[in-house]
Order: sequence, then C-alpha cells, then structure tokens
Amino acid sequence: MKKQLLSSVTALLSASALMAQLPVSQTASNKNVVLEEFTGIYCGFCPDGHRIANNIKAANPDDVVLINVHVGGYANPNGSDPDFRTPFGSAIVNQTDLQGYPAGTVNRHLFAGNSQQGGSGTAQGRNTWTSTSSTILSESSYANVALQASLDIQTREITVDVEVYYTGNGAAANRLNVALLQNGIEGPQSGMSANNAQILPNGNYEHNHMLRHLITGQWGDTISTTSQGTLIQRQYVYSIPADLNGVAYELGELEVVAFLAEGQQEIITGAEGPISYVIPPGTTLVDLASSTNMQSPNSYCDGAVVPEITVNNADTASITSYEVSYSLNGGTAVTQTVSNPLAGGASATTSFPGITLSPGENVFTYTVNALNGSSYVEVVMGNNSATSEAIYIVPSAAFAQTHQEGFESSSVGASAPNNAIADNPDDISALVVSNAVSNSVSQEIGGFGKSSKSFLWNFFSIPTGKSSMLVFEKLDFSVGTGHGVKFNHAYAQYQAENDKLEVLVSTDCGITWSNVYSKQGSALTTASASTSSFFPAVTEWKNNFVDLASYAGESEVIIAFKGTSAYGNNLFVDDIQILDGTTIGVEENEALSSATVYPNPSNGNSVLALSLSEQAGVNVAIYNSLGELVVANTTHNLSAGVANLNLDLSNLNNGVYFAHVTIDGSTVVKQITLFK
Repeated sequence: MKKQLLSSVTALLSASALMAQLPVSQTASNKNVVLEEFTGIYCGFCPDGHRIANNIKAANPDDVVLINVHVGGYANPNGSDPDFRTPFGSAIVNQTDLQGYPAGTVNRHLFAGNSQQGGSGTAQGRNTWTSTSSTILSESSYANVALQASLDIQTREITVDVEVYYTGNGAAANRLNVALLQNGIEGPQSGMSANNAQILPNGNYEHNHMLRHLITGQWGDTISTTSQGTLIQRQYVYSIPADLNGVAYELGELEVVAFLAEGQQEIITGAEGPISYVIPPGTTLVDLASSTNMQSPNSYCDGAVVPEITVNNADTASITSYEVSYSLNGGTAVTQTVSNPLAGGASATTSFPGITLSPGENVFTYTVNALNGSSYVEVVMGNNSATSEAIYIVPSAAFAQTHQEGFESSSVGASAPNNAIADNPDDISALVVSNAVSNSVSQEIGGFGKSSKSFLWNFFSIPTGKSSMLVFEKLDFSVGTGHGVKFNHAYAQYQAENDKLEVLVSTDCGITWSNVYSKQGSALTTASASTSSFFPAVTEWKNNFVDLASYAGESEVIIAFKGTSAYGNNLFVDDIQILDGTTIGVEENEALSSATVYPNPSNGNSVLALSLSEQAGVNVAIYNSLGELVVANTTHNLSAGVANLNLDLSNLNNGVYFAHVTIDGSTVVKQITLFK
C-alpha cells in the first residue's frame, strides 16, 4: 500500500512536477498524457495492460495521468467479488468504439490506423499506447492545468482548487474535469502473473489509479472563455462517502486529477494535484500497520493455535497505547489494549490466549487501531488489517470406508463438496461449475456429459506456479482390500503449457504426502490445445484409475487432488470414486445389471460375466496396479441378457489387475488377483 507522510494540524504531501500545484504555470508547454484504461477483474490480459501503462508513466513521471476505469462484462462481480464499477464508466467507454479488453484511450484522441481491432473509434489495444502517448507528449498545448486539494478527515470533505491558464487560443468552449481516484485497493484479478509488481503477499491484486468519482460530473464543467491569456479559477467541494458499491474510500490512498477536454472527447492536457490533510488541533497523525507470524499447525488434525499480531508504527511519532484484535472466520472480535509505548518505526508483537480450531477452513483477520477518544489520528487505514493464511482442519474420525463424489449436490461456485476441504491458500479459481460458467457452453459439463456439474481448476486465469488441493477427509481403509481411486478428467493446453494434476495420499493427516498419480501438459490432455477457455465436449473426457491396494489396513487415509497452474487452460475433474475391492464395481449404469469375474483368483484364464438390460457396446481393458494398460481395449456389441467374455491373463505376471468395463462412457472396475 502507498505510504504518505503527514504532519499534524495540516499536512501537505510533497509534490512532483506532475503534481501541478497552484499557481498554474503561464509558460507554454506540451500536452500531458491522460491514459484512460478500461479494465475488469475477470480480464485475463488486463494486468499486462496495467504493466504497460505503469511503464509509460515511469518513463514520463511528470507528464502522464493514469485513470483505470472498471467497466463492461469483465468488471461484473460474481458472488462475493468486490464491485469496482462507477456510474460514469459505461458512458465513457460507449464513445470509444471499444472492441475488446484491455483497451484504452490516450487523451480520447482518434489516432488514424490505431483503432482497436479494425474499429473506428478512440479505443486502442494496449500495444499502441506507448507510441500514441509519445505522439501526444510531442504536441504543444494551448492551456496549462494545475490543482491542489485539502481533505478534512473529520468531515470527509475534500476541497479542490483548479486553475487553467490559456497560453494560446483554445476551442470555442472547453470542459474541465476533476476526477477522484484511489490506489491500494485489494481484490481479485484474472491473469495476475502478467504483472507481478501488483500481486500482494496474500495472493490478491493491488488495484491502483481506480476511478471512484467524477467531481465535475460525467463530462465536466464548461469553460466558455478560452482566449490566450485567460486565467480560469474554479473550486469544487465534495463530501466523500464511506464507500462506493461496498468498496471503502481509503482517505490515505486517494489521488485527485484534472484534465481539460474539447467536449466529451479530445483531452488537451491533464495534471495530478497534491492533497493536504486537515486534522483536529491537539491531535497527532500516526500510521499503524499490522501483520502476523502466527505459528500454523503442521497437520490437518492439529487445531491448537495461539493468535498473534505484530504492530508496526510506520510513522515517526511515538504512540503510547493502541488497540489490537482478531476475528476468526468473520466472527466476534477478540480485543486487547496494549499500553506499552511504541516508538516511530518500531514493531511489537502481542499474543492472545490459545484456542482450538474447528474442522474446515479457518482464517484470522488481525486489526490494529488507535484508541477511540485518544489524541492519535490515522489517515492511512489500508494497512491496519492483516489476514492470516488459511488453516485447514479435518474431523478426528474417518467419515466413511468408501466414497463417491459427482459434485451434483454441491452449489455452483463451492470451493469443496461435503466431506472435503479446499486447501487453497492463494485463493485461486478452483470451484464447482456447471455449464452456466460460460455463455458459450450448452452441453452438460459433468463427466462425459452425463451430469451437470464438475470441479474446475481455471488455469486459464491462474498465475504460473499457483496451486490448490481438493482434500477429502479421513477414510477408513482398515476393512477390505484392493482399494483404489477412479475419476474422470478433461483438459486442454492453451498452447504447450505444463499444467499439472496430481493425486496425493497421506496417512499422517497431511504432514507428509505420497504421489500416486501425476500427469501434466500433453500427457494430461484429453482435447486439442485452444487459445480460448476450454470447456469439454462430451467426448473430451478420460477415465482414470489409481491403485491404492498398498494402503489396506490404514484407518486414517486422506486423499487429495492437486491442480498446479502453468497459466495454460482449464482442467475439469468429475465422478471421483474412492473404492475398495468389495465396492469397486458398484457404479450404476442403466444397461449393466451386474458384472462378475470368475474364477478369482485367476490361474490366467477367467470369465467376465455381464448381465445387460439392453443391447450395448461394451469396451473391456485390463490395467496393472500402476495404472498401465496391459491388455488392449476390445469392444463387444452385446445383446440384452447374460454375456460371458473370456479374459486371457496367461501372459501376465502374478499380481493384482483391474478390468475396466465401459458402457456409454460409464466405467465399472473389477479387481482380479492373478496367481498361476
């Protein structure tokens, strides 16, 4: 978050050259750039646009104003997402002939040949912003703009004084626009890996230069006298509300900018002004920041923790006392008053009484504040709270011996179904989905199109290296033999990325893991690469079986599905079955009434007896305990009734094998023990 140093009573921020404070210069100069960037939290390429815009400003720090406008479909919030939109964005973007996101206008000027994707408007793709900004910076301006503001932190009233001086003759009329922006707004963002500079330690994204309000209205305040030598002085007063669309106005993170336009388009120049803060007499400005180094449990079964907050006095003035608190999972705050003086620049850690966490995901929010009624005042509040990493706890007892999960009873958007937790510390996009996930999907999105829901890792928008696990709570393998995991998956690469899916097993409550299945990149694919978001057709799924026979006798087995992004494309998993040798063939199929292998154990020649309620095409394949195909797929067109198929295992070594019987995309697995 941005840090601003303030002194008591009235604090004036130091100004760069771009912070054109009053009086306005009367010397002719070139135009400044006003880059309005149209963006949204679900726009995967927008962080790259933010990076390009930041580079333009960094190369011309005195001459560039950045305004980020969250607008359009990619800015629409979903579920608990923050709403960064304003009442002004749609009208601004509607005059640009925008053709896609990210897009931007440079001084709302129409640059011939640079309109976005063959359009005819002022909207440009991000790859032309640098060159068109250079063009604007080389052009002379007929006016200069300067401004400064004061903000009363008690009344939340901001007063903005603006001056415009015409060094040449302007248009018949101009519009003076004053915009209130905000930095340091934490939130989600697709495609974050394209701009690591704005990724926060907790995995969220820091949104900057965000348009919050147009103080002078949609298209600005009219200036009718624009002849050379004219000085225009205007003052605007605005009472800042607590929030916009539920997103708090952080007084210490505000920017105020002004720009001069000809009508609704053609911005001539712009500037950013400094903000001074007015505080009550006899008070002292402080800036308290919180963090936590709380020791997390080392397993999913250890719920004992000691909440702990570290407070940093980020300003120069000492503070004699302050208040710290924590809230667990949004519950009632537990508060303590710290009376030990904390010098400027110093840090101190406070521990709370130990507690035991309940099963599920547990997140602590820590907060520090100056005491109510004290003589200390804070303006920068965005660093007062800190969120811990999520701590995941499972119930102490195993919930079942076998389990089947098709996600049909889970809500769309759920991070995990019943009897599972989402170990997702970076809060990446991994969730239950239906075909409502995209307007382009009409087919059912469950495995092989047989059901409506599945579980998605949205690698299309997850930064490289980020991962999450879908962790099933304890299962009891002490009964039965021949345990295994069967599941379906669908995946396509974007181009040639190595997105990964792993199945992991732990018998010590997550302290250590064994990798029993791992595929990535081309080995994981079930469909051709696509530069659009991948949503599987009914034929673009694959069956998988993982042998867990070696875990027989274990009473506490935890199984996890882990997805790791290489910023490729989407991965879907469905129809998870955690089975043992007595239940491994119970998957329902309308055509199949029963399936039996005899003799079993086999001497090398066995019979697969099937009872079919209708005519069906039946595919049979034999896999070893490593999941390798050892007897090729064979397809049989069988009539209704009983059918006996010979299974020739005579060329195989003694051991455990699995016959996969597939009918219309649904598979039953029968375990066979070979002993010759």
